[in-house]
Amino acid sequence: MLIDTGATYACFSPQLAQELGLRIEVERDVTLAAGRRVKAGWAGASVDINDREMVVSVMVFDVSEPLIGVFTLEALGLAVDPVSAELKPTRGFITRA
Repeated sequence: MLIDTGATYACFSPQLAQELGLRIEVERDVTLAAGRRVKAGWAGASVDINDREMVVSVMVFDVSEPLIGVFTLEALGLAVDPVSAELKPTRGFITRA
């Protein structure tokens, strides 16, 4: 998945959401960064990156590539190091039991 520090939420296609067994809880109109409005579903998904796991919000709509946004990174206590382009811990994290 693409890590997009300019995106707020994780964004998955309906096909990926279905493959992962995500349940759409609500749908709403959202405005994308380019100004285009789309109808997006909202689902909760358990995301595990670098041994840090959290349930996060995922917007589900037609995207060309699934991406992880800053809310997910913040929830996991991760940040992109601009020099190495790697994910680095920003703080300690307690995984979900």
